[in-house]
Amino acid sequence: MRQFTSTQGELGKNLLLGATLIEDVWLDPNCRDEITKTLRGLQEIYRNKPLLEEIKRILNKLQPDNVSALEGRKGMDLWVIFVLVSLRLSCNWDLDKLKSCFDNHHKIRELAGVDLFCDAERVTGRQTIHDNLNLFTKEITEEINTLVVSFGHKFLFPNEKELLTRCDSFVFETNVHFPTDLNLLKDSVRKILTIGNRLATFYKLPGWREALSLNKKFHRLYNDLSRMRHSTSANEKKKEHRRLEIVDSTRNYLKTALAHLCKAKDLYLHLKEDDSDFKLYIDYTELFINQIQRRVLEGETIHPDEKIYSIFEPQTEWICKGKAGIRQELGVKVCVIEDQFGFILNHHIMNGQQDNDVAVQMVSDTKKLFNNIKSVSFDKGFYSKPDKDGRNNLTQIQALGVEAHLPVKGRRNKEAQIRESQPEFIAARKQHPAVESAINALESHGFNRCLDKGPEHFDRYAALAVTASNIHNIGAKIRARELEIERRKKISA
Repeated sequence: MRQFTSTQGELGKNLLLGATLIEDVWLDPNCRDEITKTLRGLQEIYRNKPLLEEIKRILNKLQPDNVSALEGRKGMDLWVIFVLVSLRLSCNWDLDKLKSCFDNHHKIRELAGVDLFCDAERVTGRQTIHDNLNLFTKEITEEINTLVVSFGHKFLFPNEKELLTRCDSFVFETNVHFPTDLNLLKDSVRKILTIGNRLATFYKLPGWREALSLNKKFHRLYNDLSRMRHSTSANEKKKEHRRLEIVDSTRNYLKTALAHLCKAKDLYLHLKEDDSDFKLYIDYTELFINQIQRRVLEGETIHPDEKIYSIFEPQTEWICKGKAGIRQELGVKVCVIEDQFGFILNHHIMNGQQDNDVAVQMVSDTKKLFNNIKSVSFDKGFYSKPDKDGRNNLTQIQALGVEAHLPVKGRRNKEAQIRESQPEFIAARKQHPAVESAINALESHGFNRCLDKGPEHFDRYAALAVTASNIHNIGAKIRARELEIERRKKISA
């Protein structure tokens, strides 16, 4: 069974002895820490009962279909899960830091509704937190984010009816090591030996007893090969000798990997049931053996389209944006659209896409969520040349009823010069760099690197980061207003 807040007097029950009403939890307005700002945003959401009812309705979807909401062992409250997932992304914590703060931070426990009399010394398991936070999905998170942003507009800026937005992209990094075909082959062989040993033990098949030892030996071969460097000597004989040594070591490395691959393929043929993970890592091993042989032994250059940069995060791309001091970034580009109040209205994961591919889609999807968008500004990367029908991103966005401030790439014709010299266009372009500040804030609120493992969690983590950032933004603005009220009271006194 699972309730929304079991300590707050739900269903006609009285408030528990050691619990504080969430609406009455005191948070220091002078505290500039991100925890306090996030908690203040969550508290204001809890105080708004119509919004809370909508969020409660959405959070009820976290209940697995095969679990009863009224019977069985008590699970973590839905409000507690919402508080923890907001804090994790807003403060950019890993699960260990989140567990420690939830167990020991008095204000977090108060706002989560923990009974500080009966449960004062009670701690929560890390795996429990992990499992409950993983109940969130991308769709549930995006629904909540739309409600949070709409609430922020109505509560903080009730007189503002139109949204002036700006759009840009950045790299959301995956949690991977620097990729080379040598270390990717090492990872693939490690996985086929580990999974193969487990499957052979389960099906009682012989020949896999020394899998752990074989993996260590293969790792030593990789270490020896990775430490080898081509000679920089002026003597051509020494350079050639060193090159031949590297080639011999590579051949030995590939020979050993091929032996493990053949053994894994033989095991796979004898399995009674298909194992998709085992087959996937077998395919990866075969791919990297082929690429290393072509690159090192045959002198061929591997085309970027053939390369894979992580076997655990296959969505990872090698991205070079030309930023000073950053040669490359490993991750996926994300496009975000921000309004004039600092709220992130929408985001889009750009798997294999460029800026000009998503401009129209971003405006179209965001307008469905927030119909009062008046204008949107872009940089030149979002511009596309007219197609055979004369349509480009600029005309398609304007057809949606949104004013597009999109500069033209390259030499401007007379029409573009007139459009870009308009006062509205100039004003929008001056405000556009503010989106870089919003992106920097997002990267501080969990949108820098995805800490969750697996491509299935990547999109969800991004959506949670956007929602947590907006909640933090609401709390920060409320805190600033409260401080201004206190300042005026002191002046008038």
